[in-house]
Amino acid sequence: MGLERGSSMMADQIKKAEMDSLRARFRTGSPQERAKINAMLGPVEIEFADIRMVVDPRDNYTETCIWLEGHPPELKSLLALVKLVEQRNALVLDIGANCGAFTIPLALASGKGSRVIAFEPNPIMIGRLGLNVQINDLTEVVRIEGCALSDRDGEAMLNFRGHNYGQASLKEVQGRMRNGGTLVPTRPLRHFTSASENHDFTLLKIDVEGAEALVLDPILDEAKSGGWLPDAILIEVRHAQQWQTDLCAKILASGFEETMQAEGNALYLLKK
Repeated sequence: MGLERGSSMMADQIKKAEMDSLRARFRTGSPQERAKINAMLGPVEIEFADIRMVVDPRDNYTETCIWLEGHPPELKSLLALVKLVEQRNALVLDIGANCGAFTIPLALASGKGSRVIAFEPNPIMIGRLGLNVQINDLTEVVRIEGCALSDRDGEAMLNFRGHNYGQASLKEVQGRMRNGGTLVPTRPLRHFTSASENHDFTLLKIDVEGAEALVLDPILDEAKSGGWLPDAILIEVRHAQQWQTDLCAKILASGFEETMQAEGNALYLLKK
């Protein structure tokens, strides 16, 4: 029995050394070298801060970063949100959940009675997100909504960009960067906001590759006449030039204050 355990530990050490070597080569390698390494990889389990995630670094930037660095790429933004929900009865609306890089840590950090609604329309990423929810024993905390949030009920084309499933978007992808797409159901955010009535704090995180205004404009417009607002919003702003409106200005005008900008995101807290 001792020999078997020793052999297993040695095999694990060899695998770790091989993976560390691949990571080192990937960091310094040419695009061609990185492509060769990608072809050798498959799903890998990563552990950080008592969190387990299975990631596939071959076709998703977020998962590549987790494999390469051992943690999600937007760490400063994530830690700021963890601090907001820690030990609170929180509702988290994770719009553009990807593989669960925000969903999983926030679900684990939030307090008793909390709920995370993870919106992810990409069928491939829904499967990966679901696996990460399961291996962290969060099936009673996280609800996955396999739809894209938009300004109306219906359906729309989810466009794939290059070989990065994390950049799928309802916005058009031009030229050779477009790598197909799939029809997905769309829902307005107001269909889900009543869930906040059961929680003390509501956090909305949104990263939908330039389609943020489609989701938030109706909510911000309705708030002018007393409609619903979350307590905090983390929004990706790196695609702001694609928005039909000045969304950041509308958020500020709705009673929020900006408290952080980091990693292409802006964090807003509702003034009380």
